[in-house]
Amino acid sequence: MEVLDFKDYRFLKVCESPNIVISLKSEKQFCDLNKEDKHDLLNQAFGVSAFNEFIQVHGTSIFNLDLNIEEYDGYIERELSVANAIRTADCIPLILWNEKNKIIIGLHCGWRGIASGIIEKALQNNDFGITHAYIGPHISKDHFEVKRDFIESFQEYGLNIDRYITVRDDKMYMDLRSLCEAKLHEKHIKIINKESHCSYTEYDQFFSWRRDKNQSLRNLTIAWF
Repeated sequence: MEVLDFKDYRFLKVCESPNIVISLKSEKQFCDLNKEDKHDLLNQAFGVSAFNEFIQVHGTSIFNLDLNIEEYDGYIERELSVANAIRTADCIPLILWNEKNKIIIGLHCGWRGIASGIIEKALQNNDFGITHAYIGPHISKDHFEVKRDFIESFQEYGLNIDRYITVRDDKMYMDLRSLCEAKLHEKHIKIINKESHCSYTEYDQFFSWRRDKNQSLRNLTIAWF
């Protein structure tokens, strides 16, 4: 990984096949740009031909899979040089792909989306032949404090998450990454990064809703072949 500077904007370059870059806190904030200006900057910096971002609502609708919907928490992309963004501020940006077939999937994996089955929906029967995954920056297990009603919310979906909960100083903390990993391992998908950046603790790099509340902006995880 390396940090790239371009016109007062900073990006973390994760890999090249597929291309995955993450907007970082900068002198200017990439997430503040409108869609057209984001596309222009990405075209100049990385040569992408098109750019998409979405209204995310912690649901399970996926662009290019679900039709005639205005809100999406994921996408499936088959076109080359078309960049799509997942916006997060503590949730997991999950990127999945098949390099041979040049198919890439991006998912906004907050706890609601994971509980609702967005990963299973995207990988149903693994018709896209997904082989690899990248789990992007999110709030780490040491800082994702949850309450009993949080655990009960998963139970309503028939999910027992006790194995992903740790108790420290009479407080409960959730390991969101491990839950995501378990779902990917069920599909025999290789995760390329053993650890993820923590949006909560890496103040100089990432935005965090838990840390900054309503002052928080968004981190954009952008991917394309």
